[in-house]
Amino acid sequence: MADGGRAETQEEMTERAARILAAAFACGTPWISRVNYERPLDSSSGDLANPRELYVAEREDRRGKHKVLVKTLRDDKGKIAVRRLGTWRYHRFTADPVCNPAWDALGALAIAKLDGPLEATLLLYATGDVHRFWPTVELYGLACLRNAFAWEALTDAMQRILCGRAAISKDDRARQLGLRASTYRDLTGKAEALFRRWLAEAASRFLAALG
Repeated sequence: MADGGRAETQEEMTERAARILAAAFACGTPWISRVNYERPLDSSSGDLANPRELYVAEREDRRGKHKVLVKTLRDDKGKIAVRRLGTWRYHRFTADPVCNPAWDALGALAIAKLDGPLEATLLLYATGDVHRFWPTVELYGLACLRNAFAWEALTDAMQRILCGRAAISKDDRARQLGLRASTYRDLTGKAEALFRRWLAEAASRFLAALG
């Protein structure tokens, strides 16, 4: 259920399942941010002895940018050796490192028994690990979308799902392939609808197993 007792949409269920699995596979941001009303403005956490030894680390994924401050550690010669994650408080915002066991999520994934392309599609969406999961998704996609230009359509459709946009527009791709724009749009629409059906079913079964 969504906040306020409202039933989740299928997109919200898919996103929730993806976030749980991303954390289970140590993907995504390892931070939780929240507003801190108890700290004065422009103050840093007491566990950071020297704020001037902080630098900004930025990580970007398809769910947005995440900026955190981390403390440097130096060896005996004063050279930076490793950078240690720490809690950051600044302008009333707090970012805390998160490290939670994910046995429940991994167990639910096994119990759900996501056969065929379902598990690979959901894990691809959750982790963004193209090298590991795309070959399986692609194989099933080619079996379902019988067309001479199915590979291009499947690739562009998945790029739009993962990144919000493909590397090339549909019209430009159609011109490259010598197709009518409407024909290629129809083909990529079928590919995207196929992937989203797989995602919806996989997410629903996973969340049901998770309880």
